[in-house]
Amino acid sequence: MTTDAGPRENQLDSGRSYAFINVMTGAPLTVDPDTNTVVGRTRYAGTPFQVWEATSTNGLWTFKNTETGRYLGHNLDVIIEEHEIIKATTHPFTWRVERDAKGWAKLWVPFTRLVLDMEIGQGRRTVMSCISHDRSNQKWILSPDIESKLPIIPGDLYKIVSSFAGTVLHLEASGAVSGHEYNEGRNQKWEAISSGTGTWFLRNHFTGRYLGIEGDIATNDKSFLVGIDQPFAWDITRKYIDGEPCKREGVLLRVPSTLLAPHLLAWGKAPGTKVHLYHHEEQYWVFEKVQHP
Repeated sequence: MTTDAGPRENQLDSGRSYAFINVMTGAPLTVDPDTNTVVGRTRYAGTPFQVWEATSTNGLWTFKNTETGRYLGHNLDVIIEEHEIIKATTHPFTWRVERDAKGWAKLWVPFTRLVLDMEIGQGRRTVMSCISHDRSNQKWILSPDIESKLPIIPGDLYKIVSSFAGTVLHLEASGAVSGHEYNEGRNQKWEAISSGTGTWFLRNHFTGRYLGIEGDIATNDKSFLVGIDQPFAWDITRKYIDGEPCKREGVLLRVPSTLLAPHLLAWGKAPGTKVHLYHHEEQYWVFEKVQHP
């Protein structure tokens, strides 16, 4: 999804729907339908729980979730203090919206020093009201592009390139996956297959095996990537830097419901460097389309 809306390019329009993307994390504001709490999700999927209709009221703004009809804010009976959790409320809650030169928005609770904030802890992204500061976890991109888009097309072949090493995922004869310079080999080409449930399978064009992990349990710093016979689901999301999609349309690959991602062992750039699961978002991957042989 695009994230380049700015005060000069795209004004905030009353009656229009937006996705809220946190500048620091790239996580979208999402209503948890079980608790009516507003949370940050790892993936923008374009569901109605992640889309908000903006309405202007005397210079202030309300944001109504298009699925639940509830509003971004706090309940009426709550005395709003720092670290108060944001809810999807039944009544309109007003915000003062302030945009900076980059188009990033800060949402203020009117007549207070509190702003909309996303905190990260223990793998969770909690949305709350906090005292204003200059860090980017309190800045938001209000994107009118509410369709979910990835730089991947089902059925196409890709080389999967490390953003920092420039090497590609290479399936060895042993079944191990390592980083290698690209040589146009079929064992370095991966077919993207949609699972139909929001995740992806990556099938090696040479062996027909799927990109997966050793064993049954994904473990940080221990599980190595291998080619396996059965489809293995990957969660693929856009990589954001300072709230905008990174150059070359990079993505994060993760084991679903975890923060574990493929990582070149010890940040190795040498050919043959093994690839394991590790929690470190600085290393992302670029899917570059290649031709069928």
